[in-house]
Amino acid sequence: MYFDKFPLLTYLKDLDGEVRRQLVTDVLRRVQIKTLGKEESTFFINYDMKNGDTPESISDRLYDSTSFFWVVLMVNDALNPYYDMPLDSISLENYVRKKYDGKYFYLVDPSDEKKVSGLTFAPDETIYSSSNVQDDFGTTQENFAVRARVVSHEPTLARVFVDGGEHTYFNTDKLIGVIRGSDVHQAKITRIEDGMFALHHFGAGSTITYNPLSSVTGDAPLGLTATSGSYAAVGPQFYETKLGVYLGISGARNAESAINNFEHETNENEKRRSIKLVHPDFIQDVVASFEQLMQN
Repeated sequence: MYFDKFPLLTYLKDLDGEVRRQLVTDVLRRVQIKTLGKEESTFFINYDMKNGDTPESISDRLYDSTSFFWVVLMVNDALNPYYDMPLDSISLENYVRKKYDGKYFYLVDPSDEKKVSGLTFAPDETIYSSSNVQDDFGTTQENFAVRARVVSHEPTLARVFVDGGEHTYFNTDKLIGVIRGSDVHQAKITRIEDGMFALHHFGAGSTITYNPLSSVTGDAPLGLTATSGSYAAVGPQFYETKLGVYLGISGARNAESAINNFEHETNENEKRRSIKLVHPDFIQDVVASFEQLMQN
């Protein structure tokens, strides 16, 4: 690993993020002042990374040596060269597939499918296939063989994220159960999505985000007016919100303005392409300043 060979990177990596960024900024500013007060536009070069670029290859092309790769990382606060720098298309797909490995279950109230489920779930809790069928003793017939582990619960999106080998046997419009004490609590699955291409958020482009509980025609949250931001006497019902329409709770499903996990991670990956590089005229001054930092 880079950190094993370069004590400076190890030192910076262990600092709080804000402290690290301020330290690097201060050192670079001191170098700029020492080098005849060069403006940032002269001191730095703006560069958009391309597929196949690595800190080493950039260092080699700009500084005629791969040994300054750590400066490329440090200046861009990219101490993890794999995740802090843009990934190529294959690596990005593998990363997203691994990060979102599982299924999302969108849950509604079994007695009124136009309402979200009121259940809350804890990480590592087990859910299983349930039903409304009861035996002669009034016990609900559960299918404990079909089960999944809850990874996370996202109430604002009315869903749970699950893993576990049995999750593929859950179906939409079926009940799930969870045991709390001696009681069985149920919710109904209204939609199942594969993690990689599941909803991440509602928005436009890579910068605008909409509240999932806002109405389809506005961006105010449930119970708020779009114009004043004050609470309305009657807010939109769940099935009238962006999330409700996305799930097709009442009427045709509409995925307009929905950004899925793969699209979100692709947008974030593209943002990392724009980096800044120390001009070759000042690289030795930067190296000397950071070497002095490590000696103090």
